Amino acid sequence: MISSEKHESADVSMTKQAGYRIVVINSSGNTGKSLVSNYMLRPNMDLQRHYVINNMSMYSKTYSDEIILSGENFDEALKALNDIESAIVDIAADNTEYVIDIMKHSSNSHEVFNYFLVPVVESAKELEDSLNTIKALLKLGVLPNSIKVIFNNIKSTENIDNKFEYLLSHLDELKISYDTNAAIEHNIFYRRLSELDISLSELLSIPIDEKKNRKEYLRTKKNPERTEEEYKELQALVDLITTWRCAQSAVKNLNKVYQLLFAKL
Repeated sequence: MISSEKHESADVSMTKQAGYRIVVINSSGNTGKSLVSNYMLRPNMDLQRHYVINNMSMYSKTYSDEIILSGENFDEALKALNDIESAIVDIAADNTEYVIDIMKHSSNSHEVFNYFLVPVVESAKELEDSLNTIKALLKLGVLPNSIKVIFNNIKSTENIDNKFEYLLSHLDELKISYDTNAAIEHNIFYRRLSELDISLSELLSIPIDEKKNRKEYLRTKKNPERTEEEYKELQALVDLITTWRCAQSAVKNLNKVYQLLFAKL
């Protein structure tokens, strides 16, 4: 599980789990596939391999151990995964067609994976794409209980059934189980973390009390005592501490969703 400093920190109690090979997939962009892979799955899994199926020239690594493959070379991941117990495969939207086609022509290759996670958002086009992705997986032979839906970027959990009524009615028809409590809430934290250009684990491991003390020291210094460099440092500390605080609620939410999806398996 994700962990952090004891002060104002997120409550975490699960241990990392191994034994899952998980695909994160949706033919629609901007549904949160990388968010799910990097911030929810990765910290909670005893991970052996993390594949990103993307156009290599268009992708820069988030983690140094990521293995980047184009969709046309997805079969390389399929071969390697036969000897791996715990892996994430994050498939970019514009590579989904390649991946589906390769699995279609490689009999029962979908059985290499334990679960297919489909993040969804409430926009009409994205919901239609999400449904088509799920249907394509079922057509491959993926079992309904191997498909898990994650509701992403939820600004209010009230009336979530109504917001996703179109998708949920089709999931019922397709016998795909779901839990609308498995919802990743909208949080400015994700944008802030990207702007800081550090990983979540790096953010949560900072000596927060030390940073707060330094911020207070700089804040109480008056001009012209405070130099321009110290002013810039103060602004950077404010951004860092604010993002750290936002991370606490995001971590709790992500851990809750992970538990809902996997804790009882």
